[in-house]
Amino acid sequence: MCTVLVVDDDRSFRKILCDLFDQRSGFDDCVEAGNGAEAIAKAKRHSPNLVIVDSSMPAMNGLQLASRLKAVMLELPIFLFTADYNSYVEKEALSCGVTAVFGKGDDLTTVVANARAACGLA
Repeated sequence: MCTVLVVDDDRSFRKILCDLFDQRSGFDDCVEAGNGAEAIAKAKRHSPNLVIVDSSMPAMNGLQLASRLKAVMLELPIFLFTADYNSYVEKEALSCGVTAVFGKGDDLTTVVANARAACGLA
């Protein structure tokens, strides 16, 4: 079983992602957070197997959050969603410990397939 933490300040996008994970067997739970501080608290409480973060959030962006999570959960896979996908963003994300970078316009079934692989469900 796999718990996914979805962190995005856009509630509707969080709901879309969690609905996708709820429809797929093997995912135990989808936990939502609207900002970085809430995500850190929920990560401590739920011990997710995967975190999916938005790159652009107020107060703490996705790269800052990824760095903070990786500091305490070294093996935690983190996926970054960005509206401005390019090679520079990807390089910076990978240097912060992000496992994979996806554009907000990417096919979400690809994200779910990658999530299954990251959780050992594939």
